[in-house]
Amino acid sequence: MYPDIIAICIPFMIACVVIEFLYDMRRKKKNYRINAAISNISCGIFEQVTGFISKGLFALLYIYLYNTHRLYTIEDSLLVFIGLMLLVDLVFYGFHRLSHVCSVLWAGHVVHHEVEEFNLTVALRRSVMQEFTIISVYLPFAVLGFSPAAFFLIFAAHNLYQFLIHTSYLPEFRTFGLIFNTPYHHEIHHARNRCYVDKNFAGVLIIWDKMFGTFAKRTETPEIGIGQETTTLNPVTAQITTLARVFAEAKSKPSLRGKLVALFGPPSYLSKKSGAAADHAGTGREKFDPLISKASLQKAIMWFAFMLITITVYRNYETSLPLGVQLFALAMVGGLLFYIGLILDNKVRAAEQADAASGTEV
Repeated sequence: MYPDIIAICIPFMIACVVIEFLYDMRRKKKNYRINAAISNISCGIFEQVTGFISKGLFALLYIYLYNTHRLYTIEDSLLVFIGLMLLVDLVFYGFHRLSHVCSVLWAGHVVHHEVEEFNLTVALRRSVMQEFTIISVYLPFAVLGFSPAAFFLIFAAHNLYQFLIHTSYLPEFRTFGLIFNTPYHHEIHHARNRCYVDKNFAGVLIIWDKMFGTFAKRTETPEIGIGQETTTLNPVTAQITTLARVFAEAKSKPSLRGKLVALFGPPSYLSKKSGAAADHAGTGREKFDPLISKASLQKAIMWFAFMLITITVYRNYETSLPLGVQLFALAMVGGLLFYIGLILDNKVRAAEQADAASGTEV
């Protein structure tokens, strides 16, 4: 099996986050909130822990299709690597754009967009569901004959580039930005301003947006977030809330056509953005920022640090662990992430107060 390059680069990513956070504090830009940053990184941790299923399945299927069903044998070369990067980036653009106009795909992708800041931790805020749905998109590369080594290298490089463009502290790069996606372009994609909705879907090359009519220049200050207000910082709840709403809407439709439209039609938030929800765009609404005590925040940070240590140890022995142990670790991490989310949403203290108010006696 090929090494997980993204996992290997996690220390580099964390170092970049720390540097950006310290720089943000020094500049007093207030582009970081501790609770939101913990939520973002926790989403990434949850995706990484569940990744042994999605990424393992993806790798096995890719290698199997390449070995048994490839149409051609494309030898690795610099030219092939460049061509493969172009194709991967184009497919990413198409899938990314589709994820914004198909309800069931948006239910996964929305996890990445719900946050209301634009910093490097947002790049780590990944969707478990999207990691599964993206498998089918890239498998045809195996059938075409691109070697697993070439594909996984390009795929990892593509993902690392995505990480680097989630910051507001790099310059515009005007000349570079004529062809390549930059943080300046990508911040627009994360904005809820009416003029920026569904723009700048690019991964590495911004030329796809320019070719297909989805490019937007910066004309006003981006307000980060989605049309609907964020309602939770819980990294586990965030993974399933929109998906549950989509399936509930589909279930409520009496006809098959209605169910299919609910699942595969435009997400409700998009239709609202042309109406009532669009009125929120650019109005400077308050961020979802539950007020919690200093002690509660310290508790969340403590459990978060414990989880980071646990995950580091787990990743060192992951490949040698039996499936049962891996599933147990997944359940444990998921439970701990959920508890941290309850603290961040100020629901642990609310539950304790409710228990105290009930006056249960022994």
